[in-house]
Amino acid sequence: TAECLQAGVFDERQADALRTAAANLPPGSWLLEPTPIPGRWMVYMGRFEDLETLDRKRAELRARKVDHDRAGGTLEYGLSLGRFSSKEAAERELANLGNKGVRTARVIQERPESPGFTLRLPAVTDALRPQFDALRSAMAGKTLRNCA
Repeated sequence: TAECLQAGVFDERQADALRTAAANLPPGSWLLEPTPIPGRWMVYMGRFEDLETLDRKRAELRARKVDHDRAGGTLEYGLSLGRFSSKEAAERELANLGNKGVRTARVIQERPESPGFTLRLPAVTDALRPQFDALRSAMAGKTLRNCA
């Protein structure tokens, strides 16, 4: 009997590697379905001039019992007060933080939505299974699971 397996989500570069690896597989035995990778929003404080200012702001947030962490990457020296899958959720948290006395935070888009792909193998049989081993090296460490 055949089973449906899938893996992902893969970005554009990873999808290109999968297309190359799958080139010799039987037609119709695999497909890449568009699966957008959602954007991410952050409640952000900063950018601060130096580490001393950053440390002072951390102490203020601790005193107000506000969770935070380093924003990282291009957002240094800054602090993240939360990461969210929608702008609306980030804005709700910003309003809640305002009630705790946080005044200088703002909502920023940490990562825009981007194209993504799910690898789908609609009918994997025992005879086909060994051929799909060619895909493993292009799967960026992701594993196949039963289709939803």
